[in-house]
Amino acid sequence: MDKLNKLDRKIKIAVIGAGRTGRGFIARLLHNQAHIIFFDKNKELIENLITRGGFYVNYYDSRAPDKITGYEAYSTDDPACGPVLAECDCVFVSVGGENTADAGEWLGKFIRPGISVIACENAVCPAELLGGRFSGRACSGAVFCTTTETTEVLDIISENYPVLYTDENIPDFIACLDGIEPVGDFAALMRRKIYTYNAASAIIAYIGAQKGYEIYSDAANDPEIDALLDGFYEEINKAICAEYCIDYKTQREFALLSKIKFQNPKITDSVSRNAASPLRKLSPSERIIGPARLIIKHGGDVNALVKTAAAAIYYAGIRDKTDINITKILTGVCGLNENEKLFESIKKEVCKS
Repeated sequence: MDKLNKLDRKIKIAVIGAGRTGRGFIARLLHNQAHIIFFDKNKELIENLITRGGFYVNYYDSRAPDKITGYEAYSTDDPACGPVLAECDCVFVSVGGENTADAGEWLGKFIRPGISVIACENAVCPAELLGGRFSGRACSGAVFCTTTETTEVLDIISENYPVLYTDENIPDFIACLDGIEPVGDFAALMRRKIYTYNAASAIIAYIGAQKGYEIYSDAANDPEIDALLDGFYEEINKAICAEYCIDYKTQREFALLSKIKFQNPKITDSVSRNAASPLRKLSPSERIIGPARLIIKHGGDVNALVKTAAAAIYYAGIRDKTDINITKILTGVCGLNENEKLFESIKKEVCKS
């Protein structure tokens, strides 16, 4: 049976969030297999999607551009949202981790019982970010693809990345679409991604900001940052292999792909975009503290992540280095205990900077 004909008609997929990932990756993967309907709170973006009727996804390599057309687009305050969502077969949510709960609350007002929701965010279990009302119907998706906006309205530049990884709870009629790949241990995959890709990205962004870089690939190719990355990769690879029983060669290649990606000057990105939301990224389960604890658990060196944590605290605008204030940040934001080695190491680094 053709993958597109699991239903008697072309399936309708709602994409909540028409930003870089929503329109440049999710819609690009699925637009030839489904009818895409965008929803976004940015009225100007929605108006542009409607009036222009299409946009291009260009690629950093030699792949020919994709033109995305034939979609619908609605502002989230449009009264038509409810009836339109009621006709959708599933919903993809890609609004940024900090906005996912709000998107879930909005979606909960309209969504009909039984429809599946796939949350595509950088978290170990993105589905949980949607809130309790979606328990049992929400699935998780992992976005590995980098997408950036161009100077042309709506157009995107993207990696030629062919897959959206999801957990195994995804409905069969979505799982069978080209570009969708369910994985058995999604939580382990996301831990590896956050602790490898996202942690390395944080090193580049926050140390890069500290050194005055604006272009992301320039920061990634800085000799000092390059050395920090190599040291970090060595430690996190060993820790991940020990913790998750991953083959070392597999993890090393996984990590190397991230470094190649970050240092590619053709991938136009900014330090500021990657450094956004520093306090969220300093939380216990995120890309700095989480991998640092794992490395320490397996006897490794966390120098690169200690420096990154201090740089992120500075980037967040925290200038009060008094003992009380730094302790408050490290315990309240980072979730560290005062008797942890990592607590003392970051505190010393903050006071040095």
